[in-house]
Amino acid sequence: MSAAGAPSIHVLLIEPDGLVRSTVASVCRELEIVRMHQATSLVMGEQWLRTWEADGLMLSLADPDAALELLGRLRAGDFRCEAGIPVAVMAPACDAAMLKRLKELEVRRFLLQPFKLRDVVQTVEQLWPAEEKIDA
Repeated sequence: MSAAGAPSIHVLLIEPDGLVRSTVASVCRELEIVRMHQATSLVMGEQWLRTWEADGLMLSLADPDAALELLGRLRAGDFRCEAGIPVAVMAPACDAAMLKRLKELEVRRFLLQPFKLRDVVQTVEQLWPAEEKIDA
């Protein structure tokens, strides 16, 4: 964490469902795990990624084709962040073809919706571990 106590890891959450988005972001904020930035759509998420650097991405597959296309551009290095940042995706279902594509795009975690908040917290903590405070 930074000197002010706020998390220094910036993760972009792209999720159209306002309840899911705000709940995930508020839990991460309250637990001071990561600084969760929110986008309500893939278009807004893309604008954010073109402007800011993210340390990670949590991506809804509500629009799977468009989400995978965005993820492909992320991996191609089209945005300000590193192409290999950790990515977690969220979806209500997933078939073998989708899992294969997610693996090709180096998605590290898949959250099946509806999910429990503890699963989100565990995913975030594993993908973006908090920096240890060292007392001098």
